Amino acid sequence: MPSILAGEMTVAQAARRARVSEQSIGTWKRQFIENGRAGLVAKNSRCHRRPTAAVRIISAWC
Repeated sequence: MPSILAGEMTVAQAARRARVSEQSIGTWKRQFIENGRAGLVAKNSRCHRRPTAAVRIISAWC
């Protein structure tokens, strides 16, 4: 799977693939860079897609 961190995929491409907003991908990317996988833990109920979409996308970054 192409990696955003390695420059193999853009944020826009990842957002389309995951069917989430570019803002979500950018937020997850920042949280992952700052805190690793622990940064992806949902902090509130509005992040209901995070466990599924983020882990799938971010796992390719590791």
